Amino acid sequence: MSHCKRFSASFLIAALFVLASSSIMADPCLVVYPGGPCVYRYDVNEYYTVGPGEPYYDAEYDRGGKVLLELASNEIDGSIYQAPGLQGFEESIDGNEGYIFVGTDFELIVDGFSNIPATFVNVLVVFDKVVPAGCPPTIYVDGSLLSGMTFPMGDLVVSTPTPNGKNYSDTESFDINWRGCYGVHIWAFSDENYNGVMDGGECFTAYSHDMVVPTESSSWGGVKTINR
Repeated sequence: MSHCKRFSASFLIAALFVLASSSIMADPCLVVYPGGPCVYRYDVNEYYTVGPGEPYYDAEYDRGGKVLLELASNEIDGSIYQAPGLQGFEESIDGNEGYIFVGTDFELIVDGFSNIPATFVNVLVVFDKVVPAGCPPTIYVDGSLLSGMTFPMGDLVVSTPTPNGKNYSDTESFDINWRGCYGVHIWAFSDENYNGVMDGGECFTAYSHDMVVPTESSSWGGVKTINR
């Protein structure tokens, strides 16, 4: 992969990624996903799913009876399959793509999945698009209260080959606990010019929902089921 796609999550978290070292692209995105069970909500304009017996089906990448493929190339996007708790896929119904999961207390994994060894400089983890709009969430990262809505993670060096030898991946993980609102968006990028602005390509994004608050879509039924 040489570009970034959008993620999102509710009770969610989803994830973000753009491939690259600093020489390839400014402010690359990163893959961000939860350590626990999740469903990937995909954009039907970019992906489609196949089941057993259909063309391009690969049992190794079956999650919940389906394999996710890129629409233009019929290839498997390895970045999406990085999430260890990936249980299945569902079509996007509201434009929010990404990892969806239940919970406000979880492990957040920032993954530098890349085609080549890379260094993501000055990585910032961003919490935004709070639901309802204007709600001020209380966010803790590794037990420390976050001041503002951005967590400075530092650099992420990626040099470890993936098991299939086709890509590289190194990760950092954090314990996230937040409360006070219905949901919060989470994503990450490499702020190479230290201006706090992501001016690269489209990112994978994340969205986490508070299970106590009534959900707005029946699609959450499947997400709740995997977390029982």
